[in-house]
Amino acid sequence: MKKYLMTFLFALIIGFFLSNFFINQYKDYEGIKVSGTGEELFFIQYGVFSSNESMEDNTISLQNYVYNVEDNLYYVYIGITRLEENANKIVEYYKTLGYETVIKKFNISNESFLEFLKNCDNILSSTQDNTAISSIINQTLMKYEEVVINGSQN
Repeated sequence: MKKYLMTFLFALIIGFFLSNFFINQYKDYEGIKVSGTGEELFFIQYGVFSSNESMEDNTISLQNYVYNVEDNLYYVYIGITRLEENANKIVEYYKTLGYETVIKKFNISNESFLEFLKNCDNILSSTQDNTAISSIINQTLMKYEEVVINGSQN
């Protein structure tokens, strides 16, 4: 009996150390995303404001924008696109209007919006006309507000 007990304890100790070794190998491993319908989009950020009043006062001159409240701060976005080239085009468009912007990336999974944005990006990629760029930006922001923020299915 003592012979089996020692073998059992020895196997248990070896198992413990091997399991710790393998677990520690993956301690900092982030993993690989294998599914999900989300897509990383480029959001053109206009600014961050400490209150709703401050945000409204500083966005009077904008035609359209969407905002997100996080940690009691109001993040204002004035453009959304799937393509980095289009994000840079939007930044340049706003720079000609005198606005300083920053590009941020967020993952969005609303299929309806992603399909709409794909079509808008195709048009935006092929134009240099500021009127067309402005129109596409506004349509994109309105659609984002409609289907992502407000949750409409149409």
